[in-house]
Amino acid sequence: MLRNLVVKDYALIENLSVDFSNGLNVITGETGAGKSIVIDALSMVLGNRGNKSNIRQGETKMIVQGLFDISDQSEILERCGIFGVPIEDGQLILTREMDSHGRNLCRANGIIITVSQLKTLGNSLMDIHGQHEHQSLFQRDNHRQLLDAFGGEKSQKYLKEIASYANALKNIQIQIDDLEVNERELEREKETLQFEIDEIEKAGLEIGEDERLEGEKRILENRERLFSNINGAYELLRGEGPEQTPIIDALGQLQENISEIAKIDNSFLPKLELLNGVFSEIESLSFEIRSYLEDLEFNLGDLDEIEGRLALISRMKRKYGQDISEILAYADTISERLTNLLNRDENLQSYYEELEKTRKKYSEIGRQLHALRVKSGGNLKKSLENELQDLAMEKAQVEILVDYDTQRISAKGQDIVEFLISVNPGQLPKPLGKIASGGEISRIMLSIKSIFGSMDAIETMVFDEIDTGISGRTAQVVAEKIQALSATPPKGRQIICITHLPQIAAMADQHFMVEKRTGEASVDVSFVPLDEKGKKEELSRMLGGAEVTRKTWEHAQEMLELSQKIKKDKKSKENKILP
Repeated sequence: MLRNLVVKDYALIENLSVDFSNGLNVITGETGAGKSIVIDALSMVLGNRGNKSNIRQGETKMIVQGLFDISDQSEILERCGIFGVPIEDGQLILTREMDSHGRNLCRANGIIITVSQLKTLGNSLMDIHGQHEHQSLFQRDNHRQLLDAFGGEKSQKYLKEIASYANALKNIQIQIDDLEVNERELEREKETLQFEIDEIEKAGLEIGEDERLEGEKRILENRERLFSNINGAYELLRGEGPEQTPIIDALGQLQENISEIAKIDNSFLPKLELLNGVFSEIESLSFEIRSYLEDLEFNLGDLDEIEGRLALISRMKRKYGQDISEILAYADTISERLTNLLNRDENLQSYYEELEKTRKKYSEIGRQLHALRVKSGGNLKKSLENELQDLAMEKAQVEILVDYDTQRISAKGQDIVEFLISVNPGQLPKPLGKIASGGEISRIMLSIKSIFGSMDAIETMVFDEIDTGISGRTAQVVAEKIQALSATPPKGRQIICITHLPQIAAMADQHFMVEKRTGEASVDVSFVPLDEKGKKEELSRMLGGAEVTRKTWEHAQEMLELSQKIKKDKKSKENKILP
């Protein structure tokens, strides 16, 4: 839920901070006072399109920040984890800045995110509806989603199964298409694959062979230098040259001297042990050098042969992989591909059989899903017509078409779903988007939201002047519907509603009045949270226009008392229902 909204230098707003509560938050004010500016700013911080022209005159950037309580919203918490956004105390702070060049800077709890990521989070946080901004409700693609949501867990089970079979059909068809290419192309591919396999097999590559050969090449290229240093090292250790005593002989003499000292002074015993170890290591080293020298001549290959082999390996790497392991893995892959091509007819037959079996399973689930959608459509039709009847659209007729196409393959099933409505007797039902009256559109949208409110995981809904074209008794029913939606069990829902109707304003749990103040050189918009007296004064203004009279004051008092009674009665009924 939205707890706080901060807006800086956005349109007419210089600096605004608004705290929202649970339940129904109503925003009222004179026409042109700037009520919708706040909704536009809120839409921006949720990742929707921003416009640099909205930057307040004389400023270089605008900032919008929203504080949300997401402690009970698992979907958003999961997405925050994916985006690397830390969450403390169940709070999420979204911030969006836009400068005069149209550049965006978005943050979630201080972590920089993209506008796309911001929109992903925003889509799960709030549902914004305006008189002309709820086209998604009238898009046919969304009708199926609404109907499936109404179908409940059984519908979701079928959707999961049919999506799995649709994906399997797609993969099998890819395999078939791959084998059903031009015969000449297949023959060329088989020849190419066989050539590559033969070339790799003929090379007889072994993993690690190139590293070993590089080592041998390095030795051969430095052969004279290597022999010189090996002979020199052995001469120092074991040689009998007249100019220098061999190291091993010198160490033997040193060992005797220290041994005699240790017999007299025990403190030299550790030094004697150290020397004995050194002598043993040096003697072992001399044996290893002699063995290496004897084996070197015997094990060394021919430099030309080694260079030729390395050139072959290098050529294979350029063609088939970065290293020998990758070359051998490629050989396995193309061998499998060649086997499939050689067994093309058998494989095609197998794929066709698998395709037919999977298609039957897909169609079976598709028929079950279709039957459920038809049944759900009938129930949803009744629910919508009942809701519309409450909203003074007694003659409205709803049709939910579920067109079943046996040839259609989709992860969402084989149905095309569309909602149709007729608002006047004698008229055939038409698509929702062709309803002309703004008031009728608002009531249809509210009816759908009333039905789906308890199913929707989004905790906050925003209604921006959806009451256009509504008055009288219908206005009171709309007000009660919106209030009921804000109190949807089990824990209620947050509604933010901009309205011109006093009936809706009277139902508010939190009432804000928007004022536009004009100075000598600037205009600013402010939000004023109203107390009980302020609510009554604002309702009187809404009822009577510019002049507040005793009659409008008394009427406002009656409306507030009625709204409190409606809320109290509703709460009492809910408490009786609870076990």
